[in-house]
Order: sequence, then C-alpha cells, then structure tokens
Amino acid sequence: MSKRKGTIGVVALAALAVTFLAAYLAGALPYRAYVVHTGSMGDTIPSRSAVIVHTGEYRIGQVVTFHVNDATETHRLLAIDQDGNITTKGDANRTADPWHPPKSNIVGGVVEAPRRIGWWIVFVFQTPTGGLSIALFIFALWQCFRLERPKTAPSSGSDPETESGRDPATEPAS
Repeated sequence: MSKRKGTIGVVALAALAVTFLAAYLAGALPYRAYVVHTGSMGDTIPSRSAVIVHTGEYRIGQVVTFHVNDATETHRLLAIDQDGNITTKGDANRTADPWHPPKSNIVGGVVEAPRRIGWWIVFVFQTPTGGLSIALFIFALWQCFRLERPKTAPSSGSDPETESGRDPATEPAS
C-alpha cells in the first residue's frame, strides 16, 4: 500500500510541476524569470543568479528588469523623467547607465534573486545536454524506486506454518 501512495505522490507532484510550467510558459502568471550574466549588480545580485520579476509592478529605487538595445538588463531604477524615460544603474557600476529607454520597456520589479540558480536554468534550458541529463536523472531515479525490495528473513519467534503461506485452520488434520 505504501508503494502505491508513493507512486500517487510522485505523479501528483509531477502533474503540479507540469501545470505550473505550462501556466508560466503561457504567460498566465504575473512573474517572469531571467538570468543575470554580468557582475554589474555586484553583491546585490551576482552573476549567474536568477531574478524573479513581477511584471508591471515596480517603483523608483527597486531593482528592475527592462529591455534596451535588443538586450534584457537588470539594474536599479533611479528615476523616471517627465518624458517617461528611465535612468538606471548597476549597483557595482560607478555611473548611471548611458541609455534612457522609455518606461514601457520595463518588464517589472525584481521580487527575488536566488543566487547561482541562473547557471542551472541556462544549463537545463539552453544547452542540449542539460535537458537530456535531467531527463536521464529522473528516469534513473524512477527506475531505482521500481526495484523490488529484498524479502526479509522470518523473525525467530514466528510460527513456521503461517510463514509458509499455509493457513493451519484450512489444512486437513493428519
């Protein structure tokens, strides 16, 4: 019975993960994930970190993700001028960024920045061997759980007739 519960749990968890991934890819969730590739944010958000961005939600002083010159950047939002252009700066940079894109280029504000997760995102989703290696790992793990457990030896205080699978109540008397 416990093996069946374990299988049901794994299937339910996999279904939940697939549902979440499908909702994310369809754009149904108000969050986006990006990878930071440079050290311009210093210790605040180091290179190889992932950033979780709440789309459309941001404020001055917050780290935001935005599009500029066919790239996606994650820097601190310093100001929005009267014309609706933004001024940003990486925390590790000495000066403000030379570009001033319109505020419509802002994806949203960063709400979380897990360190070193970005490397895994790039590995799994942007390299051919990444996704394959994760799939093989899941398959191997699944195979390990499918292995039969060795039968345990009978305990010393048990009745040998009941362990043999015979029911003494149904056996003819000798």
